[in-house]
Amino acid sequence: MSHDSDTMTPMIDVVFLLLVFFICASVGGTVDQVLPADLEGNSTDISAEPRPEQPDRWEHPDIQIQLQPGDPEPQVMLDRQALTGIDELRQRLQRLADADPDSRVILQIDDDVQVQEFITVYDLCQSLNLNRISFAVQVPAGSE
Repeated sequence: MSHDSDTMTPMIDVVFLLLVFFICASVGGTVDQVLPADLEGNSTDISAEPRPEQPDRWEHPDIQIQLQPGDPEPQVMLDRQALTGIDELRQRLQRLADADPDSRVILQIDDDVQVQEFITVYDLCQSLNLNRISFAVQVPAGSE
């Protein structure tokens, strides 16, 4: 008998044990998941048109309403644009509420505006289901 065959037996045993170990260790591993890959430009299919990107969710910027004293009605501004009155504000807010009812409304009310006029605008926002209403306040100078 050859002496070389006796030295190979422990090596075969070690390789076999390592093989069994790696097989057993990989059984409890995590499942592979497919990651999204952008393959535009790498495709050989010229007829395929790229899909237009769509945002996950469209968000309207904050709706800013300013009320300043006026005679006989208060001056109303929507997103820094002067309106003719509450009726025009109602029409524009209706369109904005239809587009995105989760928009946040920021009310900036001048100190000289009558409380009832302010309440009318507040109720208008709530009647259109614009329920995320915040109030802008002016910080006095020197208190920062």
